[in-house]
Amino acid sequence: MEKNLGLEVKQMLSQMTGLDVPEIGDTDDLFNDLGIDSLKVIEIATQIERMYKIVVKESDLMKLRTVKEAVAYLKEVLENKNEQ
Repeated sequence: MEKNLGLEVKQMLSQMTGLDVPEIGDTDDLFNDLGIDSLKVIEIATQIERMYKIVVKESDLMKLRTVKEAVAYLKEVLENKNEQ
């Protein structure tokens, strides 16, 4: 599941940034390397909520720095949802 989740996050970021999925690395900085801004964070949060039927806080997403951190955060939120 984790590998697919990483790919799904990269595909989502690819749509937001116009970069190809292979160009997006796990250690890329969401803001500095990929050019994600606060408006795109809101779009990403909305897309995550629709895809996974979970609620995420934009403020939590703003704290994430790398693609790897974003995948780990999403994995944690999904695991907490599944435990309920």
